[in-house]
Amino acid sequence: MTEYVRATTDIKIGDHPEWHLFGLTLNADTIISTLIASAILVILGFVVRAKVTSGPPGGIQLFFETVTRTLREQIETTVGVRVAPYLVPLSVSLFCFILIANWLSVLPLTINGKELLPAPAGDVNLVFALALMVFVWKHVVGARRHHGFGRQIVHTLKGHDPRFAPMWVIEEVSGVLSHSLRLFGNILAGGIMLQVIASLLPVFISPVLNGGWKLFDLFIGAVQAFIFAFLTIIYFSQAMELREDH
Repeated sequence: MTEYVRATTDIKIGDHPEWHLFGLTLNADTIISTLIASAILVILGFVVRAKVTSGPPGGIQLFFETVTRTLREQIETTVGVRVAPYLVPLSVSLFCFILIANWLSVLPLTINGKELLPAPAGDVNLVFALALMVFVWKHVVGARRHHGFGRQIVHTLKGHDPRFAPMWVIEEVSGVLSHSLRLFGNILAGGIMLQVIASLLPVFISPVLNGGWKLFDLFIGAVQAFIFAFLTIIYFSQAMELREDH
């Protein structure tokens, strides 16, 4: 019991190497991991573009085609591709970026037991930024759909009793929080589990279990990336729906 308490107290949550710039504190590992994930996604995009073929697709092309087809079907079901064609590249980009970012932590890059490239979604700053981007743009496209922000607000309130307007505000805020914290919590929990396994078990056993948990992390990272992209589609469809269509 004493060893367990000592091991768990050694685990620090939210401990990041920091950069200080113009009075701001920046989490260096999150920024580096985010930039690397973005660079990998851009490079893969250029590779697919260069090798795309109408014949039997290669592995990377097949992956992107599968992801695009799956998310496109979800968009067609909820809002319609013709209504929101831009939602296809947005959802695919979000899924692929979050997937790559989540899978970075699987790479065996550590110094003194600390990961060099932790999953950036394990930092609340990144997930809040992604959720806020979705929140802002869903209302922008909703305003375009309803010909102005004023009509967008009226459209939103039509689905609510005006007496419960504060509840609508709470619903919007909770949507941003749940969209971001769901991803953050799952990725952070995976990182904590790896640290707990490494700290509690003997040196010759923990790598085996860590390897098994990292494989499970691959699955969780893919699921969470899809959920984030799928919820983005749902939020856009809610902001763009026309009440008279019902």
